[in-house]
Amino acid sequence: MKRLIVMAVSLFLIFPCISPLSAFAEGTADYTAEIAEELDGILSEFGTGFEMSDIENLSLANLWDRLWQEFSTRLSSPMKMMSSVFLVIVFSAVVKSFADSSDDMYNMICVIASVIVILPRLTEVYGGILQSIQTMGGFILVFVPVLSAVSVACGGFTTAGVCHMLLLGASEVIVRISECYLMPVLGITASIGATGSVFPNTSLDSIVNLLKKAVTWGISITMTLFTGFVTLKCTITGRADGAAGKTAKMLVSGFVPIVGGAVSDAYSTVKGSFEVIGGTVGAAGFVAIAIIILPTLLELLVYRFVMWAGSAAADVFGADSISKLLKSIDGGFAIAQCVMICYSVIFILCTAILMKTFGG
Repeated sequence: MKRLIVMAVSLFLIFPCISPLSAFAEGTADYTAEIAEELDGILSEFGTGFEMSDIENLSLANLWDRLWQEFSTRLSSPMKMMSSVFLVIVFSAVVKSFADSSDDMYNMICVIASVIVILPRLTEVYGGILQSIQTMGGFILVFVPVLSAVSVACGGFTTAGVCHMLLLGASEVIVRISECYLMPVLGITASIGATGSVFPNTSLDSIVNLLKKAVTWGISITMTLFTGFVTLKCTITGRADGAAGKTAKMLVSGFVPIVGGAVSDAYSTVKGSFEVIGGTVGAAGFVAIAIIILPTLLELLVYRFVMWAGSAAADVFGADSISKLLKSIDGGFAIAQCVMICYSVIFILCTAILMKTFGG
């Protein structure tokens, strides 16, 4: 009778040592598969051409090939604009030989010819910039919850909530500001440049420079303050989450008889596996943002080079009105470039901060 009682008690105590470990492993596998499926759907929806399984072995050469493939299809438009601008500059030089360069009619003809050439492609560029910002905002809207879920699985309950709220809020604000104010500001810079180029005695370059400095400095300072605030909040909440996790492990290890140490070790193993998954998810986010934003940024840099080259050629041929117009348009491009770079940097830094917090 005693032997039966001893055997029954022994089985009762041994069973908890076996059951929780298998349950944790099964749950981790299911959760990993669910995250991979969700992330693959997001990457496919935004046309990155990669899956979660490809991120671990992704090389810079493969990423560059994908970016170059996307960027090379956009090179023809800036090159056409460059050739058209040069033709207008040569035309203005010919007209100059028959007219007084200080005549308002001469300047108006040169500016109108330049606007006719530049305006269609300028509208296309502005539309592409806004579309890239909106696409990036849509990606962040569906990607951040996945990364936050991994952070929660790693024990970063408070950190995930803070970063989730701040990053989604900042993304939505930037997208709305770009839709409501960025496009009008770009249009204003082009209009001011065209108006100031017609009349040589009236210079409106200072207004364009004021707009450019106000926007670039404003968004740069805002980006710095925002990322600093996110870093501070995530650091504090990360320490609190880490202390809570260590306390829970200590309580389980100390108060659960026999199997407490095994459960504590199992929790550490599962948390480590989720940290690896979080690193892969974060890298996938970086790759997606590069594919979404870099081709447009590179195209914008090429357009800015066209403006620089055209302005230099206009100065050589004495077409001051065209030079002023191109410099004003380049000021608008500089504003758009600053917005896109700061937006992507905010997302990358906040993602890296969250990864570092739950990884630490």
